[in-house]
Amino acid sequence: MKSPKKKNDHGKAFGVGFRLSEAPANEMIEYASKKRLDEAKYIFGHELWNHKAHTLMLHEQGIVTRRDASKILKVLDEIESMGLKRFPLDPRKGELFFNTEAYLIEKIGEDPGGRMHSGRSRGDMYVCSERMVLREKILQLVDDILSLIETIIPLAGQNLETVMPGYTLLQHAQPTTFAHYVLSFADRFQRDLDRLQETYRRVNRSPMGGAIVTGSSFPLNRPRMAELLGFDGVVENTRDASIARDFTLESTTHAAIALSNLSALADDLNVWCTYEFGMIELSDAYCGTSSIMPQKKNPSSLERIRYLYAQGMGNTMTVFSQLKTHSEQLGDLEATGPVAWQTYETAQAAFRVMKGILSTLKIRKEIMRERAGANFAQATQLAETIVQEKNLPFRTAHHIVGKLVKSCIEEKISPAQVTSELLDEAAIEVIGRPLRMNPRTISSRMDAGYIIEHRNILGGPGRRQVSRMLKKQSVQIQKKREWLAHQQKALKSAKDSVDAAARKMMAR
Repeated sequence: MKSPKKKNDHGKAFGVGFRLSEAPANEMIEYASKKRLDEAKYIFGHELWNHKAHTLMLHEQGIVTRRDASKILKVLDEIESMGLKRFPLDPRKGELFFNTEAYLIEKIGEDPGGRMHSGRSRGDMYVCSERMVLREKILQLVDDILSLIETIIPLAGQNLETVMPGYTLLQHAQPTTFAHYVLSFADRFQRDLDRLQETYRRVNRSPMGGAIVTGSSFPLNRPRMAELLGFDGVVENTRDASIARDFTLESTTHAAIALSNLSALADDLNVWCTYEFGMIELSDAYCGTSSIMPQKKNPSSLERIRYLYAQGMGNTMTVFSQLKTHSEQLGDLEATGPVAWQTYETAQAAFRVMKGILSTLKIRKEIMRERAGANFAQATQLAETIVQEKNLPFRTAHHIVGKLVKSCIEEKISPAQVTSELLDEAAIEVIGRPLRMNPRTISSRMDAGYIIEHRNILGGPGRRQVSRMLKKQSVQIQKKREWLAHQQKALKSAKDSVDAAARKMMAR
């Protein structure tokens, strides 16, 4: 008896006419399938890479014949040549994978086209695409952070002696230099890079072969798939491989931390470019104006960074919320990738904007130096000198200098006008006797430049220490540039190898 002729149902949504009796509701097409198709701009190339690699591996394992593999690969090559803009996407069929498989079967039939998905699920395939896009985004963000640090280094080098007040709680703290200040952010960004490198190590593992929960009875070669897709190894447990998204949460969180560090720098600059501070000026190219107030020069770029940070933080909480579900709630898990990818694009934009701001920033050195010495930021140094020369407890010296500062502010006496007599008056009130400090000593300790010159403790703002830290930054950048180049080369090599193997098979 002849088998009944199969009707071509591949223009329908997957499963309709078989397991499902109804086509997707219009609302499901509009708010689910179409939304999933929006993700194609991220995963189109990665899914095709996966399809090619999986087909090659199936052939190597004797699961698919050379002839069938060749036919599949030729259609995949055709799709890749078309590109996403020309490839026909129909939301009624579902997301990108179902459109690709339907096109494949329409071209060469269900046998062999229907064999491509053997031993594979959307579960491991989607989490694989999530990892592939994320590792790409991580490397791009690493590049942008390195570029910002490479902008900070010459900026710091040009401002080794640019004296400025250090701030805590937006109040004058102790004198420092602008070089020391911006290098503190270079260190933060280096830690961001360290976190991203660590995250990359966990992201760059292949879930392929995990299928859904238990893998497959086909003799799949999981390490081979990892090699073909440029991964450093496999996620061993098949359930963990196909379901877990902690790597996405980690990736999103670390991008948000980087944005937080960047936002702190932006907030400082936002304050310092006000008329009241006037210590820096942004290039007009990074500013806007008012539609009603013609005098306005608004630091729009700095505000934009703050908005981008808020988006990154919000996205992190979104992923946290998405993962607050049963560990096998796959529908929710599939939504984490786009949120993470968008977070990385947001972070890239913010770091690129800050690079432009710093590379064109005008530093008002005279105003910075004036402010550094105007509001008793020298007080700590004077207290330390009293301890060192008069052998008093630091807390006692703190009280004496605190009394001196209070009296000077009330009498409108500037730091530069402080004398040994004024210090003695404060000492008598606190300890009942004068200190009789050398006037030249007091004068030098009221000089912000002197204070910085003698702050050569490890990591301090003194020229010798800052110069050393600048050299250290350059070494760290070189190492991270080498790491970045190695990872980029490894991914390109893996993709090129798959393409070459596919062309070789198609030629036979």
